[in-house]
Amino acid sequence: MAETIDAAKAVDEKIDAARESFGGRVKEKVGEVAEEVKSRAGVLRDRLRETDWDEVTEKASDWVRQNPGKSVAIALGVGFAIGLLFRRRSDD
Repeated sequence: MAETIDAAKAVDEKIDAARESFGGRVKEKVGEVAEEVKSRAGVLRDRLRETDWDEVTEKASDWVRQNPGKSVAIALGVGFAIGLLFRRRSDD
């Protein structure tokens, strides 16, 4: 009986050690991912600050003028999707 108790304690200790090791690795990986997200957000922020929004607007307007059919189709699709997202449910 004592051997069974000792074996159970040994297994319990191994499980605790594995859990602590796994927890440490998870924390480390989460930290790495957080740093990567922070870095990419900084790059995106810088790119947005450097963007010439007048040029973007001009290019978009030119594209719409050159592709009126596609523009209308895209606008209809986006409007339909937004309508689905925000429609009120009449379940009551």
